[in-house]
Amino acid sequence: MEDDKRTYLGQHFLIDFRTISKIVDLCSISKSDVVLELGTGFGYLTKEISSFARSVYSYEIDKELYSKAKTFLANNTNVKLFNQDFFVQGDFKFDYFLSNIPYSRSKDVVKWMASHEFREAVVMVQKEFSEKILASPGSANYSVVSVISQYCFEIDSLFDVEKSSFSPPPKIESRAIRMKRKKSKITKDMMTWLEYLFSNRNKKSESLLNIKDYGNKKIDQLDAETLLKITNDLQYRKKTP
Repeated sequence: MEDDKRTYLGQHFLIDFRTISKIVDLCSISKSDVVLELGTGFGYLTKEISSFARSVYSYEIDKELYSKAKTFLANNTNVKLFNQDFFVQGDFKFDYFLSNIPYSRSKDVVKWMASHEFREAVVMVQKEFSEKILASPGSANYSVVSVISQYCFEIDSLFDVEKSSFSPPPKIESRAIRMKRKKSKITKDMMTWLEYLFSNRNKKSESLLNIKDYGNKKIDQLDAETLLKITNDLQYRKKTP
Protein backbone atom coordinates (compact mmCIF):
# COMPACT_ATOMS: atom_id res chain seq x y z
CA MET A 1 0.00 0.00 0.00
CA GLU A 2 2.81 2.42 0.82
CA ASP A 3 4.42 1.88 -2.61
CA ASP A 4 1.04 2.47 -4.26
CA LYS A 5 0.71 5.77 -2.39
CA ARG A 6 4.20 6.88 -3.42
CA THR A 7 3.50 6.01 -7.05
CA TYR A 8 0.23 7.95 -6.91
CA LEU A 9 2.10 10.99 -5.64
CA GLY A 10 4.66 10.66 -8.42
CA GLN A 11 7.47 9.48 -6.13
CA HIS A 12 9.98 7.31 -7.96
CA PHE A 13 13.33 6.89 -6.23
CA LEU A 14 16.65 6.92 -8.05
CA ILE A 15 18.49 3.64 -7.51
CA ASP A 16 20.74 3.29 -10.59
CA PHE A 17 24.34 4.15 -9.70
CA ARG A 18 25.33 4.78 -13.33
CA THR A 19 22.73 7.53 -13.49
CA ILE A 20 23.79 8.85 -10.10
CA SER A 21 27.41 9.01 -11.32
CA LYS A 22 26.35 10.94 -14.43
CA ILE A 23 24.50 13.47 -12.28
CA VAL A 24 27.43 13.89 -9.90
CA ASP A 25 29.82 14.39 -12.83
CA LEU A 26 27.55 17.11 -14.25
CA CYS A 27 27.22 19.02 -10.97
CA SER A 28 29.73 21.83 -10.51
CA ILE A 29 29.87 21.54 -6.74
CA SER A 30 32.88 22.60 -4.68
CA LYS A 31 34.01 21.97 -1.12
CA SER A 32 32.72 25.40 -0.13
CA ASP A 33 29.17 24.76 -1.36
CA VAL A 34 26.03 24.10 0.64
CA VAL A 35 23.70 21.73 -1.23
CA LEU A 36 19.95 21.57 -0.67
CA GLU A 37 18.19 18.39 -1.74
CA LEU A 38 14.46 17.78 -2.04
CA GLY A 39 13.69 14.08 -1.67
CA THR A 40 16.40 12.02 0.02
CA GLY A 41 14.81 8.74 -1.05
CA PHE A 42 17.20 5.93 -0.16
CA GLY A 43 20.07 8.45 0.15
CA TYR A 44 22.21 7.11 -2.71
CA LEU A 45 22.62 10.44 -4.53
CA THR A 46 22.88 12.26 -1.19
CA LYS A 47 25.85 10.13 -0.17
CA GLU A 48 27.71 10.60 -3.45
CA ILE A 49 27.20 14.35 -3.60
CA SER A 50 28.21 14.84 0.06
CA SER A 51 31.81 13.91 -0.74
CA PHE A 52 32.08 17.00 -2.97
CA ALA A 53 30.20 19.56 -0.85
CA ARG A 54 30.79 21.39 2.41
CA SER A 55 27.37 20.30 3.65
CA VAL A 56 24.13 18.77 2.36
CA TYR A 57 20.67 19.51 3.74
CA SER A 58 18.25 16.86 2.52
CA TYR A 59 14.48 16.62 3.04
CA GLU A 60 12.46 13.40 3.03
CA ILE A 61 8.82 13.52 4.13
CA ASP A 62 8.30 9.73 4.16
CA LYS A 63 9.09 8.43 7.68
CA GLU A 64 10.13 4.95 6.57
CA LEU A 65 12.48 6.24 3.87
CA TYR A 66 13.86 8.88 6.22
CA SER A 67 14.72 6.18 8.76
CA LYS A 68 16.45 4.02 6.14
CA ALA A 69 18.37 6.98 4.69
CA LYS A 70 19.45 8.11 8.17
CA THR A 71 20.99 4.69 8.79
CA PHE A 72 22.59 4.58 5.35
CA LEU A 73 24.10 8.06 5.78
CA ALA A 74 25.10 7.69 9.43
CA ASN A 75 28.82 8.10 8.67
CA ASN A 76 28.38 11.14 6.44
CA THR A 77 28.82 13.82 9.05
CA ASN A 78 28.28 16.72 6.65
CA VAL A 79 24.74 15.52 5.78
CA LYS A 80 21.76 16.86 7.72
CA LEU A 81 18.47 15.00 7.16
CA PHE A 82 15.01 16.41 7.81
CA ASN A 83 11.83 14.36 8.07
CA GLN A 84 9.39 17.13 7.21
CA ASP A 85 7.60 18.85 4.38
CA PHE A 86 10.19 20.62 2.24
CA PHE A 87 7.79 23.47 1.45
CA VAL A 88 7.39 24.51 5.08
CA GLN A 89 11.09 24.43 5.94
CA GLY A 90 12.77 27.59 7.14
CA ASP A 91 14.83 29.55 4.65
CA PHE A 92 18.60 29.33 4.78
CA LYS A 93 21.39 30.14 2.36
CA PHE A 94 22.49 27.46 -0.07
CA ASP A 95 24.47 27.33 -3.31
CA TYR A 96 23.21 24.29 -5.17
CA PHE A 97 19.82 22.58 -5.47
CA LEU A 98 19.25 18.92 -6.29
CA SER A 99 16.01 17.03 -6.68
CA ASN A 100 14.40 14.05 -8.31
CA ILE A 101 11.22 16.11 -8.30
CA PRO A 102 8.00 14.29 -7.37
CA TYR A 103 5.94 14.43 -10.55
CA SER A 104 2.88 15.77 -8.73
CA ARG A 105 4.85 18.76 -7.38
CA SER A 106 6.88 19.75 -10.46
CA LYS A 107 5.27 23.15 -10.97
CA ASP A 108 5.37 23.94 -7.24
CA VAL A 109 9.10 23.17 -7.12
CA VAL A 110 9.89 25.41 -10.11
CA LYS A 111 7.93 28.25 -8.51
CA TRP A 112 9.84 27.69 -5.27
CA MET A 113 13.15 27.73 -7.12
CA ALA A 114 12.23 30.98 -8.87
CA SER A 115 11.58 32.68 -5.53
CA HIS A 116 14.90 31.68 -3.93
CA GLU A 117 18.48 32.73 -4.56
CA PHE A 118 21.07 30.07 -5.42
CA ARG A 119 23.67 29.48 -8.11
CA GLU A 120 22.61 26.34 -9.93
CA ALA A 121 20.41 23.25 -9.87
CA VAL A 122 20.29 19.81 -11.43
CA VAL A 123 16.84 18.27 -11.28
CA MET A 124 15.05 15.28 -12.76
CA VAL A 125 11.56 15.84 -14.10
CA GLN A 126 9.03 14.21 -16.37
CA LYS A 127 10.25 14.47 -19.95
CA GLU A 128 6.93 16.11 -20.85
CA PHE A 129 7.44 18.69 -18.09
CA SER A 130 10.97 19.46 -19.34
CA GLU A 131 9.44 20.24 -22.73
CA LYS A 132 7.10 22.72 -21.06
CA ILE A 133 10.02 24.38 -19.32
CA LEU A 134 11.83 24.79 -22.65
CA ALA A 135 8.76 25.62 -24.77
CA SER A 136 8.92 28.61 -27.13
CA PRO A 137 6.39 31.48 -27.17
CA GLY A 138 3.38 30.60 -29.30
CA SER A 139 3.74 26.83 -28.89
CA ALA A 140 1.09 24.66 -27.26
CA ASN A 141 3.43 23.81 -24.35
CA TYR A 142 4.27 27.44 -23.57
CA SER A 143 2.89 28.24 -20.11
CA VAL A 144 3.48 30.02 -16.84
CA VAL A 145 6.15 27.49 -15.87
CA SER A 146 7.93 28.17 -19.19
CA VAL A 147 8.03 31.89 -18.47
CA ILE A 148 9.17 31.51 -14.86
CA SER A 149 11.91 29.05 -15.79
CA GLN A 150 13.20 30.96 -18.80
CA TYR A 151 13.19 34.31 -17.03
CA CYS A 152 15.09 33.07 -13.98
CA PHE A 153 17.41 30.41 -15.41
CA GLU A 154 19.62 29.32 -18.24
CA ILE A 155 18.33 25.82 -18.95
CA ASP A 156 20.26 22.87 -20.38
CA SER A 157 18.68 19.54 -21.20
CA LEU A 158 21.27 17.00 -19.98
CA PHE A 159 20.10 13.44 -20.64
CA ASP A 160 17.07 11.17 -20.59
CA VAL A 161 16.80 8.85 -17.60
CA GLU A 162 15.70 5.27 -18.18
CA LYS A 163 12.60 4.02 -16.36
CA SER A 164 14.65 1.17 -14.88
CA SER A 165 16.76 3.74 -13.00
CA PHE A 166 13.90 4.26 -10.54
CA SER A 167 12.04 2.27 -7.92
CA PRO A 168 9.23 1.80 -8.62
CA PRO A 169 9.76 2.33 -12.38
CA PRO A 170 7.55 5.18 -13.67
CA LYS A 171 5.27 4.74 -16.66
CA ILE A 172 6.60 7.90 -18.27
CA GLU A 173 10.00 9.13 -19.44
CA SER A 174 12.21 11.33 -17.26
CA ARG A 175 14.95 13.83 -18.05
CA ALA A 176 17.75 15.50 -16.13
CA ILE A 177 18.13 19.24 -16.66
CA ARG A 178 20.50 21.91 -15.39
CA MET A 179 19.16 25.32 -14.36
CA LYS A 180 21.64 28.17 -13.79
CA ARG A 181 20.40 31.34 -12.11
CA LYS A 182 20.42 34.39 -14.38
CA LYS A 183 17.81 36.75 -12.94
CA SER A 184 16.60 37.97 -9.58
CA LYS A 185 13.77 36.23 -7.78
CA ILE A 186 10.17 36.30 -8.96
CA THR A 187 7.73 37.35 -6.25
CA LYS A 188 4.43 35.66 -5.47
CA ASP A 189 2.58 38.73 -6.77
CA MET A 190 4.38 38.45 -10.10
CA MET A 191 3.46 34.77 -10.31
CA THR A 192 -0.17 35.63 -9.58
CA TRP A 193 -0.13 38.10 -12.46
CA LEU A 194 1.43 35.53 -14.77
CA GLU A 195 -1.31 33.06 -13.88
CA TYR A 196 -3.87 35.73 -14.69
CA LEU A 197 -2.26 36.54 -18.02
CA PHE A 198 -2.14 32.88 -19.05
CA SER A 199 -5.75 32.35 -18.02
CA ASN A 200 -6.33 34.72 -20.96
CA ARG A 201 -3.58 33.25 -23.14
CA ASN A 202 -5.55 33.45 -26.39
CA LYS A 203 -6.49 37.09 -25.99
CA LYS A 204 -4.52 39.79 -27.77
CA SER A 205 -2.36 41.75 -25.37
CA GLU A 206 -3.78 45.06 -26.57
CA SER A 207 -7.40 44.12 -25.83
CA LEU A 208 -6.59 42.48 -22.47
CA LEU A 209 -4.19 45.08 -21.13
CA ASN A 210 -5.20 48.19 -23.03
CA ILE A 211 -1.55 48.54 -24.04
CA LYS A 212 -0.58 49.04 -27.68
CA ASP A 213 3.12 48.30 -27.25
CA TYR A 214 2.85 44.64 -28.25
CA GLY A 215 0.85 44.87 -31.46
CA ASN A 216 -1.52 42.06 -32.30
CA LYS A 217 0.35 39.40 -30.37
CA LYS A 218 -1.60 37.13 -28.03
CA ILE A 219 -0.44 36.72 -24.46
CA ASP A 220 1.10 33.30 -25.14
CA GLN A 221 3.12 34.73 -28.06
CA LEU A 222 5.09 37.09 -25.82
CA ASP A 223 8.49 36.04 -24.50
CA ALA A 224 9.43 35.74 -20.82
CA GLU A 225 11.18 39.11 -20.61
CA THR A 226 8.16 40.92 -22.04
CA LEU A 227 5.66 39.12 -19.82
CA LEU A 228 7.65 39.89 -16.68
CA LYS A 229 7.88 43.53 -17.74
CA ILE A 230 4.10 43.55 -18.07
CA THR A 231 3.65 42.06 -14.58
CA ASN A 232 5.91 44.75 -13.15
CA ASP A 233 3.89 47.44 -14.91
CA LEU A 234 0.62 45.97 -13.65
CA GLN A 235 1.93 45.83 -10.07
CA TYR A 236 3.08 49.43 -10.36
CA ARG A 237 -0.44 50.45 -11.35
CA LYS A 238 -1.70 48.56 -8.28
CA LYS A 239 -4.32 46.67 -10.20
CA THR A 240 -5.50 43.24 -9.08
CA PRO A 241 -5.82 40.20 -11.32
